[in-house]
Amino acid sequence: MLGKTTKAVMTLALLAAAFVPCFAAPRVKLRGYVTAKTPEADLKILQDVVQLRPDTRLEVQDAPSGRQLTLQDLTPGTLIEVEGTWKGKHQFAAEKIKCDWDQFDKQINESAFLEEVPKGQGTGAGTALQMRVDGEVVVLDDNTKAAGSQGGQPMARVAGGQWQVGEELAGRLVRYRGVRRPDGTIAATELEFGSAPPSDAHEIGQGIKLTRTKDSQTSIDILEFQKKKDVIGRLKLFPVPEVQDYVSALGEKLVPAEVHERLSSQGVEFRFYVIENAEINASALPDGAILVNTGLLGALENEAELAFVLSHEIAHITQAHSWRQVHDTRTKRVLLVIAAAVASAYIDDLAYFLRDLGLLWIWNGYGRRLENQADRIAMQSLIEHGYDPRQAARLSEILIERHGGRSTSAVWSSHESNVLRGSFMTVQVQRQYPQGDFADKTTDTEAFRAMRQAMGPVKSM
Repeated sequence: MLGKTTKAVMTLALLAAAFVPCFAAPRVKLRGYVTAKTPEADLKILQDVVQLRPDTRLEVQDAPSGRQLTLQDLTPGTLIEVEGTWKGKHQFAAEKIKCDWDQFDKQINESAFLEEVPKGQGTGAGTALQMRVDGEVVVLDDNTKAAGSQGGQPMARVAGGQWQVGEELAGRLVRYRGVRRPDGTIAATELEFGSAPPSDAHEIGQGIKLTRTKDSQTSIDILEFQKKKDVIGRLKLFPVPEVQDYVSALGEKLVPAEVHERLSSQGVEFRFYVIENAEINASALPDGAILVNTGLLGALENEAELAFVLSHEIAHITQAHSWRQVHDTRTKRVLLVIAAAVASAYIDDLAYFLRDLGLLWIWNGYGRRLENQADRIAMQSLIEHGYDPRQAARLSEILIERHGGRSTSAVWSSHESNVLRGSFMTVQVQRQYPQGDFADKTTDTEAFRAMRQAMGPVKSM
């Protein structure tokens, strides 16, 4: 029989053993693109150092039989998912790393709607034509095999030693395959033109329209989701004209002119609104409306960051991502019957409202491939408008540092989304502009600072 002292000691020992795991660092996952390697051969994802240990395991999904990779094969640009523990700020001890084999294929195979037809033509044997598509510069040369999708007739062709891409191809789907060259461009080995998106690709659905109007009782500016004569939801616009006008003018400037003209002829009108919403998010409706939350606008530090956000949302529209989310990924769009709202009802949770419209991905984000495409196109837009493209990745780092600990589904504010976006954009700058010097590019403007002053303090969450 044990004495009281012995029992007490054993009880304390058992309790101590039980509570030890509570103080151990929890195992978590970190997902992102490798942006660099340290001198110690560890991996970096933005500012986070992924420490490789002798017992770190590598799992490669869908690897061909007999083909193996080692941790040394994980170079910048590789998308990885790491399981392990945080050992300090930006120090992550890796126990297991997972990645997909298909990303090690050096061939780039993507598709996008052609926003603008390349000006001019390549002349003479060996002379290439550069085509901007998918946020990339795709080079057509003598080694490019091009075809169309209608009757097997080529729509881009070499005629008399010249590459010709007709105006009628604007807005059509382009599938390209090729390899990245040292200068960051892609040498196309195959090029195929498909069809433009259908006429209803830019509709919200269910006959719903978004209209700017005034509240009949308070006379404040609002947005109304209208279904025929019924109002099914309302959003409050931020009541500072200087802020609305600035964001709208910047957004209009960023829409490619050819795209604006072509989509306008199809009934798509680009509109930019700042809405009263503290969540760090922005969203684009298929019909051309782009909603920027005050919470996101208040978290930005300069105009280049805002230009990236707006260009990203513009790309979701020009690339018909809402339609492609359903068509390409076979996502089932669940439509709920939306009842008319009472006259004073405002939307409390935009995510739930969009879910009921069958458009939840507008708030939560599209699939990674479409989000990456929007990021590529947005970065190319920054370059074309004279902005520093590095601010795209910088924005993600700022949001991670300030708001990364919060759990949210919003694509612009969740930690995972920002790690993925920031690391992807860092790699994309490295790939596309290996010799890039952005010292003379625009970061901020007096107009942005004046807008922020007019805006005043706002809540971000």
